Amino acid sequence: MHYLNTVLAFIGHHPALAYGVVFLVSLSESLAIVGLIVPGTVIMFGVGAVVATGHLALKPVLLLAAAGAIAGDGISYWLGRHYHDDLRRMWPFSRYPGMLRMGAAFFKRHGGKSVLFGRFVGPVRPVIPVVAGMLGMRPLQFVIVNVLSAVGWALAYVLPGVFFGTSLAVAGAVSTRLAVLVFILLASIWGFVWFIRKLAALIEHRGPIWIAELHAWTKKSSSAHRLARPLKDALSIIFLRQQSEALFFLFLVLTLFVAGWGFLGVLQDVLARDPLVMADQAVYNYFQALRTPWADRVFVTVTELGDSFVNLCLAGAVLLVLLGKRCYRTAGFWAATLMGGLLGVQLLKWMIHLPRPVAIYQGASAYGFPSGHATMSVILYGFLAILLARKLPGVWRWGLFASVIVISFVIGLSRLYLGAHWLSDILGGLFIGTSWAALLGIAYLHGSADILPRRWLGLVVVLTIGLAGSWHVAQRHAKDLVFYAPRHKVQFISMAGWRSDGWRNLPAWRIDMAGEREQPLTLQWHGPADRLAADLSKKGWRHSPPLSVVSFLGLFSPDTPIENLLSLPRLHDGRAERLHLIYTTQDRRLVLRLWPSDVALTGDDLPVFVGTIAEQRHQQVADLITIVRDSGEYDRSLDEVAQTLGDGFDVRRVHRTNHEIQAENELHRLHWHGDVLLISEKGQKRTNP
Repeated sequence: MHYLNTVLAFIGHHPALAYGVVFLVSLSESLAIVGLIVPGTVIMFGVGAVVATGHLALKPVLLLAAAGAIAGDGISYWLGRHYHDDLRRMWPFSRYPGMLRMGAAFFKRHGGKSVLFGRFVGPVRPVIPVVAGMLGMRPLQFVIVNVLSAVGWALAYVLPGVFFGTSLAVAGAVSTRLAVLVFILLASIWGFVWFIRKLAALIEHRGPIWIAELHAWTKKSSSAHRLARPLKDALSIIFLRQQSEALFFLFLVLTLFVAGWGFLGVLQDVLARDPLVMADQAVYNYFQALRTPWADRVFVTVTELGDSFVNLCLAGAVLLVLLGKRCYRTAGFWAATLMGGLLGVQLLKWMIHLPRPVAIYQGASAYGFPSGHATMSVILYGFLAILLARKLPGVWRWGLFASVIVISFVIGLSRLYLGAHWLSDILGGLFIGTSWAALLGIAYLHGSADILPRRWLGLVVVLTIGLAGSWHVAQRHAKDLVFYAPRHKVQFISMAGWRSDGWRNLPAWRIDMAGEREQPLTLQWHGPADRLAADLSKKGWRHSPPLSVVSFLGLFSPDTPIENLLSLPRLHDGRAERLHLIYTTQDRRLVLRLWPSDVALTGDDLPVFVGTIAEQRHQQVADLITIVRDSGEYDRSLDEVAQTLGDGFDVRRVHRTNHEIQAENELHRLHWHGDVLLISEKGQKRTNP
């Protein structure tokens, strides 16, 4: 966040330089060959996101992006028209002759429209204007198509960035933590899918060569090192008996080696209390800071789908299909794989005795290493993928394994998020589960193959997960939301202690992602939140309008009254608001929010809530979207609320010291001198601290 603020501040102080960069990037992205190196589309998307912050104006950005694209294509066209075929002998075209051939084929197929289409087609984008000039496209025709395509390109890549940046601002208003969690989840899934695709492509391309080299190595009669001889014998047994499945064997052998090495590394760190274990606490705290009620429901559902009940139902259903189709060898391996995984997990838990972050289970399950959910998800779905992938085409085979990675990753992530396991538990479970599934897969593929009913197995898997999973989630979801709820320790103090100096122990700032301070908490309320809401509603305050189609469409109208604009909820330290009220005055509005704290007062055991009172005003984002932003005037809004609460409440104004507020005020440009309102109902007894 500090780096982002620095970048935005730099852009705000040097807007001319930023606009110049927009022009140069779009020009470079359109130049022949250079456009292959410059990631112009990505940069334009990022520029659009900066536009959403208000540091750059949308119209100049669009004009400069289009102008740069027009100039870049124009220069490329001139090069092609001036040098013609001589370009083929000039660097860099002489080094990459295939680019011109591909561009020429594209141009001949689409004619003048290729300049328009080529603007959005990555491989031919930087050479189409050159080819158009070389092949004699008329200048006037090129200029018309060039201008139209450049304008379309600017709109197509800048505007999505604007909407993305706005959505991040809106998501950050709800919860930056939630936005970051979703981003981490999607980016991780994308990364895993990308990795498995690249790995599959590498194995498909280089695998036969590796197989041939290993085959030749095993046939060499020269004396081998005593450590290499067993490996040579093992490869001779595995690969030479199954030439048709040699590539699949190689993949499983490599998987076994990598996963086994990974598990031993994690186990060493766990036993020696090395840096991975020290990172466990940091990762646990980070994920607990990401907790939100909405995400809790999602990840509790995910973890329930990975529970032993669903796994046993799926294992039993697959076993029945295999026995019914007389695939006895496959059924035996299936049962041995799952039973070995279950026993191995319990044995490792009992031997290593690594406690979980929170004591929520009994017996051997009270220990966390390795994670049973992560281990069994890899074993169950991984070995099932091995069964189904045998003799399948490469695309389907690698798709199955990519699905296993995604499923296991999401289930493991749910355990991290819910605080049921340490990071080392999850990594250990994923590695040992992968090792066991790969080992049994190698043994299974070594023998004769049963004719598996793939369609029956696929149908049974989908139906079992759908039926057993739905029933299990319906039965357990409400209980598990309580079971996995974040655990907060409540501190009890007296009323007098709170009012004298205990209020200072409560947070001074609303905490968002990674502990960043976002807004000052200028209000502390002792009592039921509904009691305060009932009194304020009599004085013109109202609950925030719910999200609806009408309120959403209001974001796109500059004439939407400020009282009708969405006031999205925000989180403090991972906790949802308990109260969210709005008071509108002319062209601005006050927004009061309360969050529960970990402090309660002795005597009545009622909690103390912390809150903020923010002033909000209209703001136009790139002349497209109307939102509200905090003005930063916290002193003025605090004075107004103090006057409103004068009757019926005991209001005391206290003051935080300058060192608590000065640095953050300068960072966020706030007007707050440290005043905090302590509010309680009149007549409450004050006991001695």
